[in-house]
Amino acid sequence: MVVDPAARRPAWRPGALTDVTVDLRPMTRADLPDLLRWLLAPHVARWFPSAKPWTSEVVERRYGPRIDGSTPERMFVVTVEGEPVGFVQDYRIGDHPEFALLTAQPDAIGVDYAIGVPEQLGRGVGLAMLRLWFGLARAGYPGASTYFAAPDHRNVASRRLLLAAGFVEGLWFDEPQADGTTATMVGHTLDVTAVLG
Repeated sequence: MVVDPAARRPAWRPGALTDVTVDLRPMTRADLPDLLRWLLAPHVARWFPSAKPWTSEVVERRYGPRIDGSTPERMFVVTVEGEPVGFVQDYRIGDHPEFALLTAQPDAIGVDYAIGVPEQLGRGVGLAMLRLWFGLARAGYPGASTYFAAPDHRNVASRRLLLAAGFVEGLWFDEPQADGTTATMVGHTLDVTAVLG
């Protein structure tokens, strides 16, 4: 059965824009305890499964090299009024051959994110976070013409956020997860020139 992608697009009703100061800063190893707390939060854990339970050691092994710059990913902390509340990571899709089939643009920049503090959800923090990330992505990946994100199809809040930020819903695909399950993901692309100028 062929389904029109527009028919799958969740309805977007913009919420209140945040009236607080949202910022992004590079993640450091001192942020790893916060990252562990966010990954364990029930509203985040369901979208970031792990082959092993999240522990300090697992987080250190997986994210420490990213923070140190020894892998292609970049890690940022989302802050609200200076308090850490979540994270963003980005990477060039072409640096991950397993992702390259998901977009026609191997030079696209992939982005993953989570707001780990429940009290910060629904306040516009996510949209402010993505808008700040656009500036960091343009500076860090000059010339990239496409940004790409692929949340789980059940993660309606994330899909709505991407649409509000200017992404367009595209390919639905099944992806093996770190915990051995398979999830249906929805690719979203943003045309940098068309949306950001």
